[in-house]
Amino acid sequence: VGPGVVNRRSDGALGGLVVEKCKFLQESNCKGMCLNSCKLPAQQLFDGLGLPLRVSPNFETQECQWNFGEVAPLPAEDPTWPKGCLVGCTSRVAMKELGASGAAARVCE
Repeated sequence: VGPGVVNRRSDGALGGLVVEKCKFLQESNCKGMCLNSCKLPAQQLFDGLGLPLRVSPNFETQECQWNFGEVAPLPAEDPTWPKGCLVGCTSRVAMKELGASGAAARVCE
């Protein structure tokens, strides 16, 4: 996903990693793509291995904080997860052009 450095989790404990510039966020600029292609699959993978993970993307800086050992809230319950489409997100337009209007509305939810 991009270069990263070890840092502390959001609670100050060891076990954090920050991806300095997430290539995925840079290319897609879409929170729906981030959520469904990276954030949730990564969290589910590590949870299945017995290690909770909270992936917290920063859509403004395109950094992404990974907090190992921290349980992730559902996006709908996460106050840091943005509402609506991101500025510069082209996914809704692309979906409309493909004729998937119902899916296009859900991309930015």
